[in-house]
Amino acid sequence: MAEEGILVVGHGSKLGYSKEAVSYCADQLGKRFAPTPVKVGFMNINEPRIKDSLEELISSGASTIYVVPAFLAHGIHTTKDITSVLGIPEGEKEATVQVNGSSVKLNYCEPIGCDERIAEILEERVRARME
Repeated sequence: MAEEGILVVGHGSKLGYSKEAVSYCADQLGKRFAPTPVKVGFMNINEPRIKDSLEELISSGASTIYVVPAFLAHGIHTTKDITSVLGIPEGEKEATVQVNGSSVKLNYCEPIGCDERIAEILEERVRARME
């Protein structure tokens, strides 16, 4: 039974590639954090939903879950919508919540944000088109 888990949260989209991209990131995190379970949950349109993946992590024994929004920057979804679904008080980065009779500690991570590694990826994309 895992004591920790990671929940990668995506927006959800009618475009299949968007779901694939978020799922790919979750799979890569799973490899980096093995044997810690990593699940993906979507706000809307795609399955599984945030709550379903949260419940699955708890069922696997996770009592501390790190929630990472797969969003480039903060916005209404990262500051209000996701935290509301999870039961994290607005403006807080952690909370202990009750889910189906289980007490679980949620640690809310920052979105991707400004990072030199993102600029490197964008540079690669531009250079590829320049060739």
